[in-house]
Amino acid sequence: MDRARRRKFGQNFLDVETATAIAGDLPAEAGEFVLEIGPGHGALTEHLLNRGLELTAVEIDEQCVEVLNEKFKNYKNFNIVNIDFLKFDLQAFLDAHAKPWVTGNLPYNVSTAIIAGLMPRLHLTKGFMGMVQLEVAERICAEPCSSNYGSLSVLVSAFANTQILRKIGPEHFTPKPNVDSATMLLTPREDALQAPNGFFDFVRTAFTQKRKTLANSFGRNYDKKKIQATIELLDWPTTIRAEELSPEQFLNFYKAFKGE
Repeated sequence: MDRARRRKFGQNFLDVETATAIAGDLPAEAGEFVLEIGPGHGALTEHLLNRGLELTAVEIDEQCVEVLNEKFKNYKNFNIVNIDFLKFDLQAFLDAHAKPWVTGNLPYNVSTAIIAGLMPRLHLTKGFMGMVQLEVAERICAEPCSSNYGSLSVLVSAFANTQILRKIGPEHFTPKPNVDSATMLLTPREDALQAPNGFFDFVRTAFTQKRKTLANSFGRNYDKKKIQATIELLDWPTTIRAEELSPEQFLNFYKAFKGE
């Protein structure tokens, strides 16, 4: 596969030892359904299939699809869909497969979009276990008041319990990326937030100027006086910042701001 093609699809291929370890981290049992995002040449896929999992792979690259179809032609528990995952009908898959696991070594260029799109449906799965850029994993799994905490942290933790499992260096890939990677486990929260329309846009706006106080961080997008009045209503200090609020506090703030 040529270098330009790999760049186009954000492809970096794992060594066998690391792929084996990652596959072993998926807490799935034989016979369970698994949806794999971006299998590439099947390094992770092979180990999952050999565990007796019913696996559907979604792969954008036609050349990879040809490789996978040939490699796993004798596996009855393997199915592949040649499409960009961001265009894949995830809801239809979840309707047809009871509580699947979702996994994959996500392409760096679309990993945030994939995770964000998965979160509102995470309760229909057993969870996600997979790999992203280390920086993204740290943002996803960050706690309030930490330097990595931001709108992505709030979005994911509103729906999921989060945990970083492994940190993986560039030496485990071909070609070597310029960044470290990490695997993480995201499992559905039993008490996931019931977020109304507009809530996550509100949160994203709050973090656009995260070093400012909450009253000043919304810029011109929201009425500053109303923001200040809501902070006073909740009896919060005027110096409070977005990075100090848990998802639950953000939801309370949003509802109070909207008068709900």
